[in-house]
Amino acid sequence: MQKFGDLIKAERKRKKLSLDKVAQDLAIKKEHLEALESENWNSMPEPAFIKGYAKSYVDYLNLDANYALALYRRDFDEKKYPKPNQPKKEKRFFITPNKITNTVFALAVVGFFAYIAIQYSSIFSSPKLEILNPKENETTSVPAIQIEGKAEKGATVAINGQFTAVDANGNFSQQYMLEEGKNSIEIVASFRLSPKSKITRDIRRIN
Repeated sequence: MQKFGDLIKAERKRKKLSLDKVAQDLAIKKEHLEALESENWNSMPEPAFIKGYAKSYVDYLNLDANYALALYRRDFDEKKYPKPNQPKKEKRFFITPNKITNTVFALAVVGFFAYIAIQYSSIFSSPKLEILNPKENETTSVPAIQIEGKAEKGATVAINGQFTAVDANGNFSQQYMLEEGKNSIEIVASFRLSPKSKITRDIRRIN
């Protein structure tokens, strides 16, 4: 019983045509023509392409189209030879002026809200405060001590209600006169409208 693949292969050889020549004339890959001649359907693309290749090949060889394509339909059962799994096409990302504009706008919006969040946080949180000198419950006989510490950048510092100078890094140093006996020294750091940070040092002066 003649097969479709044998028919087209025999006719091609009878006309002394190479597969390379046929592939070039029909603009069909050589491996697809080989698959048609050997009826290796599993190596072919989707059924619609196979049918198109078969018809083009039959017409090219000037075969009886009705007879040849009847053999093709008999030999090729789409259910028996399902189309091979096609590789997933990789999605490509193209940069366009609209995408650039949208991206810049989105970044600007995110940056704006981030700035607002930082400002909100700084307004409603108390600044950091650290007292380096004097130590708590210190006893001394000198009439004055040096109060030294560091506050968060941008904060104001007051010692017992009197503001003291703070440098750009938040460092401050202030001489404080002691009275005889117990002295409670309150150091306060604050931002505008924010809660205050407070540290108290109790210093005792003796004769």
